Amino acid sequence: MTATTEIARPLPTEALFDRYHVGWETKDPDLIASLHSEDSVFALRDGTEPVVGRERLREHCRQLFATFDFSMEMGRRLFGADHWVFEWTMLLSLREPGGAPFVARVGMLDVVTVNDAGEVTRKDVHPNGREMHAAFVRAGIDR
Repeated sequence: MTATTEIARPLPTEALFDRYHVGWETKDPDLIASLHSEDSVFALRDGTEPVVGRERLREHCRQLFATFDFSMEMGRRLFGADHWVFEWTMLLSLREPGGAPFVARVGMLDVVTVNDAGEVTRKDVHPNGREMHAAFVRAGIDR
């Protein structure tokens, strides 16, 4: 009998997450949209309407990156065969109404579903509502 060593291979969702995360880190709407299915749904769970479709998502990301300056602190990542869950903290650069800059920390949770073709079919983003509200109030943003 010969002993064999199994090599742990990342789940396809882990590899997709890595490419997808690069799109968000580099603020690349084209890369992000290219990893979504044509009929994908992107839902920010803050009371706004979901964005449906790859092209609408591309434009949504362009507007988001032009409007807000933010970065991410990585947290826990959980992978399944057709999904991932990602806890992260948004570091959102804002200004108080008087002009003083500040960085708001907002806890976030992404739940992402992937189809058999390896495309993101749905992304639900759950912000910590209390932290997001406090940041926008401090910045004088009416949302």
